[in-house]
Amino acid sequence: MAKAASGRSHTVKHPPEIDLLPVMNLFCCIIPFLLFSATFLEVVIIEMAATEGISNTGAGATANLMRSEEDRLQPKIIITEQELFIGTASGSVHAGYAFETELNGEMVISFPWDSLSTKLVEVHEALTENYPQITFRRITILTVEETRYDNIIAAIDLAGAAGFDQPGLQVAPSASVNSAMAAGGGN
Repeated sequence: MAKAASGRSHTVKHPPEIDLLPVMNLFCCIIPFLLFSATFLEVVIIEMAATEGISNTGAGATANLMRSEEDRLQPKIIITEQELFIGTASGSVHAGYAFETELNGEMVISFPWDSLSTKLVEVHEALTENYPQITFRRITILTVEETRYDNIIAAIDLAGAAGFDQPGLQVAPSASVNSAMAAGGGN
């Protein structure tokens, strides 16, 4: 006679295999989405030339700029709260007045960059033509403390496009910039 079943199976049970296929499918769908939605940051480094010359009181601004003929002829872009100039230690030319514009719902100060671009090209051509022995690559951006970063970068970019690819930056109080303008024959 046959024995009654004890309820136990004498076969060995193996743990079930883990099915990774659904997880792999999920990752295959998620990874392209994440790559398309990712924001990649492009870091740009601007090489800046060493500058000298503007103290907090404005004293000695022109003395330091006139050390040699090249320093005397080195152009500068002067950005004040209300105006934009381009020139050398010998004098400056007005390039435009500041105006308010809306940027991302906020009113900000900007300048007529087309006018500055035209004048930068004219200054570079005139200096290169009149002084062929000097390579004019340096330019100084002289600005007041309140100038927006975007305005400084726009001036640097325009200077680079005109041939001045070694910009320098001087930030000074308004009184110093006005004093340097007066001493340099600007305005």
